Amino acid sequence: MAEKVKVGILGAGGIFGAHMPGFSKVTDRCEVVVIAEANPERDETIRRLAGPEVRIVRDYREVLAMPEVQGVDILLPHHMHMPATIEAAQAGKQVLVEKVMARNVWECDRMIEACEDAGVSLTICHDRRYNGEWMALKEIVDAGLLGDIFFWKLDHNQDVVMPPTSWAHYKDGLGGGCIMSCLTHQIDGLRWYGGEIASVTCLTAVRPERMEGEFAGIVAAKMRSGALAELSINWWTRSNTGDNSLWYEMVQVCGTKGEAYRMSGRGTFLRLHEADDAAIAKYGPAVKDGFVQVESGAWGGHERCIAEWVSLLRGEPARITTSGRDCRGTVEVAEAAYRSVDMGRTITLPITPHEWKPFGMPEHLGGIASAYHIDMGRKKS
Repeated sequence: MAEKVKVGILGAGGIFGAHMPGFSKVTDRCEVVVIAEANPERDETIRRLAGPEVRIVRDYREVLAMPEVQGVDILLPHHMHMPATIEAAQAGKQVLVEKVMARNVWECDRMIEACEDAGVSLTICHDRRYNGEWMALKEIVDAGLLGDIFFWKLDHNQDVVMPPTSWAHYKDGLGGGCIMSCLTHQIDGLRWYGGEIASVTCLTAVRPERMEGEFAGIVAAKMRSGALAELSINWWTRSNTGDNSLWYEMVQVCGTKGEAYRMSGRGTFLRLHEADDAAIAKYGPAVKDGFVQVESGAWGGHERCIAEWVSLLRGEPARITTSGRDCRGTVEVAEAAYRSVDMGRTITLPITPHEWKPFGMPEHLGGIASAYHIDMGRKKS
């Protein structure tokens, strides 16, 4: 395909700053022709990142009505992912959605159904799967160098306060709290590395002044493989920044023949308790005595995901590892964790999907009385 594909971006909140640089690196193959953003106070940032001539509209439906737009990148609040995806599919647009896919697995199913019925693709920007350092760890795991894997540890540290003026303060906006919002990075990474999860047990901490949902959570998981996994998130810590800090994110995996980890700001490392000649040739003899850093791609996850998505739109070979069907299970695990908290017990997967029941987000932020209700055209069972 010689011509550039034309895409529209729906929403220009904080994550826009991560997506637009990705599009800027594929300008030889793709053109962002329009950006829908309801808040005019963001126009200056949009023009700085996307160029002074980019078209800005206030209603994303204007973008869906543009015949020249072949695909849309949905960066709207979580509670709008499902309706915007369904409308985009009905308009014949290929769809990219920033993680998390939706607020619960029922909404994921409606999105998958709409895109498959319309014959358009649905890709989720779970960017860690496209990050060079995370991919290096995936290569180690898939090569079988670690033997029988029995333990995983993944965590995420930030200092985040969601004010009541933000949609992200509310369960209806995020789909819960920090677990659905950001521990889904770790959940998705775990599923990508280690396969599906059999059961979860979860504990959470809530402080209403910080946000309606949980600001911290711990998930204990049993993998179908038999391995154990520990996932945690803390949105009330500054341990990830400054001198002598810990980390923003960390992934650790232990097996009978070796172990490996990836840590933000450091890279990906491997240590082997048993190493054959091929492993020694690739990683050096020091890999038997301690952790050695392994080579990884220098690309960021968002830019790589966007580049692959553009290739998909152009009909070129694309390494897409985050289709809607691939990422549905990540939302399912997070939803199962919430059910564990509510019921006070371990939850076995899969779970039965249930339609979202609103907790009560203010109408002007997109609550139940808002204008975002659409005819989803669901199949009758």
